Parts: sequence; C-alpha cells; structure tokens
Amino acid sequence: MASPGSILVSPPNLIRLKAAPNNYEWGKIGRASLVSQLAPNAVGPDFKLDESKPYSELWMGTHPHGPAHLFDSPSIPLQRLITASPTPTLGGLLVEKWPQSQQLPFLFKILSIQKALPLQIHPDKRLAEELHAEDPAAFADDNHKPEIAVAIGPPLRTLRDRDPGAGAALVCAEDQDAAFTGFVGFRPLAAIRTFLLAVPELWRAVGDDALVDSFITIPSPALLRRVFGALLTRPDGAEAEVRALYKRVRENVVVGRGAGAAIGRGEDAEEAGRLVLKVGEQYPGDVGMLACVFCMNYVKLKKGEAVYIGADEVHAYLEGDIVECMATSDNVLNAGFVDPAERRAQVPTFIRALSCTARPASHWALPAEPYAHSRGDRTRAYRPPLEEFVVLGTTLSAAVREERFGPARGPMVGIVVKGTVRVATNAQAKEEDDEEMRAAPGTVVFVRPGNGVQMELVEGEEGEVWWAAWGV
Repeated sequence: MASPGSILVSPPNLIRLKAAPNNYEWGKIGRASLVSQLAPNAVGPDFKLDESKPYSELWMGTHPHGPAHLFDSPSIPLQRLITASPTPTLGGLLVEKWPQSQQLPFLFKILSIQKALPLQIHPDKRLAEELHAEDPAAFADDNHKPEIAVAIGPPLRTLRDRDPGAGAALVCAEDQDAAFTGFVGFRPLAAIRTFLLAVPELWRAVGDDALVDSFITIPSPALLRRVFGALLTRPDGAEAEVRALYKRVRENVVVGRGAGAAIGRGEDAEEAGRLVLKVGEQYPGDVGMLACVFCMNYVKLKKGEAVYIGADEVHAYLEGDIVECMATSDNVLNAGFVDPAERRAQVPTFIRALSCTARPASHWALPAEPYAHSRGDRTRAYRPPLEEFVVLGTTLSAAVREERFGPARGPMVGIVVKGTVRVATNAQAKEEDDEEMRAAPGTVVFVRPGNGVQMELVEGEEGEVWWAAWGV
C-alpha cells in the first residue's frame, strides 16, 4: 500500500473510496435498506448496523456535507487528493473548463427510500449564487443541482410480498413491475383542473375561490403558480381539509366503494385515492399531500428506467432504491413534508423560483442508450442535457462475465451493487491491466482520467456496477 504522502504526490489510477452515509427519516429501516446492505464495504469497519435506524443515502463525491475519503487512508478526503493533484485526478480538459472549481463536477449517491422525501426544488445557478451570498449557513454552495434518478431495486410489490409490514395493500398504488415511485413535475393543466372540480377539499384548501374559478375557466402556468403558492402558504388553514379528505377516502374503502370514490371515476381517481391514503398516513395533515397527489405527476419506474429533473422543477420521491447523480450541490428549497418553521421560511422563495412546466410524466423520462465506449455491450448510458456528468450502468451475468470501457477524459466514480467484481484499470497506451481490486457489493472506486476499465464477475450469478463519469 502506498503511503498517504506518496498518494497525494502521485495518485494511483484506481483508488478505493470510503462513502459518507446519512440517516434521514425517510430512509428504509435497518437491514431493509440498500444503503445499510452496501455500507459495510462502502463505509468500512466504522459502520455498525442499528436495526432501529433509517439508512437513507450514500454520498460518493467531494461536497463538504458528505465528503468521500480514501478507504485505505481514511484521514484523507478525496477533495484533498484532488486539490494536491488537480490535473492527474480531474484531467486537463476538466481543469481547463472549470479552473476555479478543483472538485468533482458531480455528486453520486445511492438512495433507499421508505417514505416521501420533502416536496422540493433545487435552485438554478443564478438563484443559488444569490442564496449562498445571503445565507451561506443554509445554502452551503453557489451551484445549481439538476439531477437524474435511476431505479435499481426490485419491484416494490415483491418487497411487500416478502415483508407484509413494508406497506399495506390498502395504500399500495404501484404497477406490478414498478421499482420506484415519486412525484415529478406538474401534471398537465387539464388534469389539475379536473381534480379541482372533483375534490372540494382541494379547492377549499387553496382558500381563494376567485383564484380557483379563474384557473378552472382558463388554466395557465401563471395561474398554476398562484394556485400552488396559495395551497402551500396556508398549511395551517389547509390541515383540516387534508384530514377531512383522508378520512373520507378511508371510509369509502372500508365500506367497499374503493379509494377513488371520493375523487371521481376511473383509474386516475382510484390511484389518486390510494395515494391520498399512502401519503396522508406518512404525513398526517400535511398540505404537501394535496399538492403532490393532485398537482404533480405520479411517476413509476421499472428497474433501469430514469427521470431527469432540472433546476427549479418540483419533485418528491416516494419509495424505492435509486442511483442518483447531480451537479455538485446540496442546495434545496422545501415546501412540504418538513418542519413548519422550515416551510414558512422557504416557501416564498420556492414559489418565486418554481418552474411551472406542466406536462405528462413522460416529459421527465431519460431514456438509456448504448454506451459508445463499451467493448462488451453490457453498459447503458444516461445522458442528461447538461455538462457535469453521465451515468453508466453495467450488468454482468454468468453467461457474459466481462465488460471493458475505453479510456475516459475525466474522472469516474463507481459502486458495485451486486456480485463480486474484479475491477481493473489500464492506461491508454497499455494493453495489459496495471491496477486491479476485488470489489464486493458496496465497494466504491475512483478511476483517474486516461484509464480504461475492465470488469469481470468473479463471484455470484449477477453483477451490477454503477458509474458517474465526466468526459465519456
């Protein structure tokens, strides 16, 4: 093993990282969480499982709120290595593009979600700079935070079959194969109008009959901003309506009318009714339930499917295991499913910044495509419309155990999710592998620019490795 000092001066091509876990209350509990399952190798001997705690995220990046460290020299943050050797660790092209940054351009995460995350947006670059200058304690950086989420877990219904306590059938609204669910972006204006007409608790919660009438008469993005803002700025006044709707839907289910009877007719009404119960049970009386269920798209992703969420776009993930990648930032504005004081402080800026794009859920889909630099055709690429990162997903099997990438022009961070995989690098001018490690599930690696990568499944029937990369 190289000494810490020599690593800083001459970093190896392949470096094992120690990820940073966290325990937000929305995470899955104990060993049910994918985060806790990966943590022994992702975090190392410091990790001690507590079956009563939620395990929500693993961070793999350089953001100061959850920095990765070198696994074999845990006193050294990855950021220190990059600062000491920016061109060898980031690549000349990346250093030239963002010369003032000297950090990874992306933040890579694993999330394991049991209940709704806060209803939120991430500010765009201009607003992030403004908020950071005004309150650096609350907004730790000046960057934007567009992000993608890729479903990587098994179907949610399968998990409930294994553990009935994971979610009652009464409040289950997932498709048979859905591995992730969440609220993403605004529904089409006509759909929101339909719910306002059908659900008296919703328009009463807005607290402005004239505004609701105007939206119903001629729906528009400008009026949507006002309706959504009115809903979120009077959470105390809306609480009674939230509880009344929850009670009405549950009573209909108990007497056999179905969850949708209180909402309208058809599959959309039934799904909305079940979501009223699901979210209302998680956050009793929170107006975010009305905002999400009736104003936002309910997105269901099968394993391997992804969504892209731009800056200022509203979202609240609901359930499942995902790979998430974003521009390096931790800026967020929350408007639901959070402490009332935090909501009151952030809602005015949230509404001002909010993008009111109203489209079907498919608008936010990010299709996977073949990865051009794959030499084994076992990898798919997720390319969002931004400069900071590409996400790569590699699957291996007993039938096809190997995959190889050509050299990248920038840094790569990878995590093994399934199987034990031999990960090796080879410099651009070499044919043979020059550095390698045996990576069990949870192992996190950093690959320097200019190196090809080889993966070989050496244990298990399935292998799965996820990468965040720049310059590929």
